[in-house]
Amino acid sequence: MKKIILALIALAVATVLATGFVLAQEKAKTQEQPQLSPEEMAAWQKAATPGPHHQHYAEVAGAWKAETKIWMQPGTEPMLSEMKATCEVLFDGRYCVEKIEGMMMGMPFQGMSVAGYDNVKGKHTMVWIDNMGTGTIYSEGDCSDNCTVETQQYTFKDPMTGKDVKVKMVARTIDKNKHVLESFMIGDDGSEFKNMEIVYTRM
Repeated sequence: MKKIILALIALAVATVLATGFVLAQEKAKTQEQPQLSPEEMAAWQKAATPGPHHQHYAEVAGAWKAETKIWMQPGTEPMLSEMKATCEVLFDGRYCVEKIEGMMMGMPFQGMSVAGYDNVKGKHTMVWIDNMGTGTIYSEGDCSDNCTVETQQYTFKDPMTGKDVKVKMVARTIDKNKHVLESFMIGDDGSEFKNMEIVYTRM
């Protein structure tokens, strides 16, 4: 654990130093001292300050019952499972960490995501890991309808075929006590197959 913490600190320091190095190079081109201008400071502050897109995370904080349906093939009956999820808001509302656990396809399942909104990209983002794989999924997208509907996409490599698979996720806020997440596999021809649905109900 100590090694991990030290590695994270080193990464954070390296990021700051790298940013300063890039800025110093830009200033050097004009023979100026490597100091941030008011405009650069304002841009940095804008990038780092939580805004309206981050407010949703406080609303979903807490414990949830997660009723899950999984379809293996189109036209088949879904596999049902009931799991529990918790959402914790980190860093003054900048991120939401969700942990979910239960049974999936007859096996113990644990998963975790870190959701955020990138002010610079102007995109909603998410990183996902679970105990049924060793890969890390990164998705990004946009929201609509006053940000009550959020759509993200990602690509993962199918371990059985080695081919890239595109996935679309749609998260819909029903009210403060209920939201729904749907997942759609996207075929090469653009067709969509709904392979998962999770209905979250506040506990």
